[in-house]
Amino acid sequence: MKRASVVFGSARQLALAEVKSKGKSWPIPFSIDEVFSYKYKLAVVLASGDPFWFGVGPLLTKNLKKNEWRSYPVPSTFSLAANKIGWPINAVDCLAFHAKPVETLPAKLSESGKAIVLLREFKQIKQILSVLEKHDVNVKESFMLSRLGCPEEKVVKITDSKLSDFKQASKSLKPLALSITYKKPPSDISYFQGQDDDAFKTDGNITKKDIRALTLSELKSFGSEVLWDIGAGSGSISIEWCLGHPKNVAFAIERRRDRISLIKANRKKFGLQERLTVKHGNIETIAKDLPTPNAVFIGGGVTSDLIYQVIKALGKNSRLVINAVTLESQALLLKKYKQFGGNLKKINISKPKPIGGKTIWSAQYNIIQWSFKT
Repeated sequence: MKRASVVFGSARQLALAEVKSKGKSWPIPFSIDEVFSYKYKLAVVLASGDPFWFGVGPLLTKNLKKNEWRSYPVPSTFSLAANKIGWPINAVDCLAFHAKPVETLPAKLSESGKAIVLLREFKQIKQILSVLEKHDVNVKESFMLSRLGCPEEKVVKITDSKLSDFKQASKSLKPLALSITYKKPPSDISYFQGQDDDAFKTDGNITKKDIRALTLSELKSFGSEVLWDIGAGSGSISIEWCLGHPKNVAFAIERRRDRISLIKANRKKFGLQERLTVKHGNIETIAKDLPTPNAVFIGGGVTSDLIYQVIKALGKNSRLVINAVTLESQALLLKKYKQFGGNLKKINISKPKPIGGKTIWSAQYNIIQWSFKT
């Protein structure tokens, strides 16, 4: 740091390092862009614990060559917290909520029953406990962990009175973490594709469970991929796409404004605010602002021009899946199948229905599905 041209870090870190005028605090909202303006000078970035464990390390090094950077890690806050409480870190949910909405936490909790959550500020503790209570997550015990590894470290069992005691000194508690022992309520969210239809808020326009599972099997997912969900309706395809892999992202595009609120409500329920982007409008005008898709699903409003536009946007080894209900749309898919190839199938789902004291099969709409791979 003595030889550095500039030192980046939080205000707390810069004060501890005593770098004075060489210090630059991170901007709000957080950005690393300014670091790279010092690429050909000696720049230092201060990061808590292990920079490659929920830290800034990957953000920096992905834009640098191997010989352009060097990292000096120390035990992470997760490691320090686990050692204070006596938890096996490999069996604990390790989560960071410095810049994430706390409302998404319940969906991220596993069945482990233990979590260590890194926080940006003191008020998030009460917010998180309130959110967990709202979602019927039973918090059996919780601890506030502050400034671990320092002489001023605190490991305090949380009660209402303790939170009140620390509120006045909240600015001096960083870095801050929360540990919770909890029990989740029974969930209606399956680990496999084909969530029940009533798991989604909908106006009736939804790709039904059985058809959705077959559609997702054709869209496929190989992880860290992008989906365009055109004519998203309730967003069920986008949601299951994101649930299929923790690094999948989806863009739900819907022309009807009244359905946008449905998609957002479902996104919130499943805790996917960070990975599911909702777009109102036509794909024809929105496409230019979207990342190249690995998969595209068209659930309604299919036209020949739209198919051409989507095929043109697809990258190598990408997939397009279209479901059609009307005779006109089905005829179009038959035409495109003959033109481009791919796979064409007719799907009919029937379910039992009582009639006159007996039971018959009641058929849903026939679905023609065309899938195409580049």
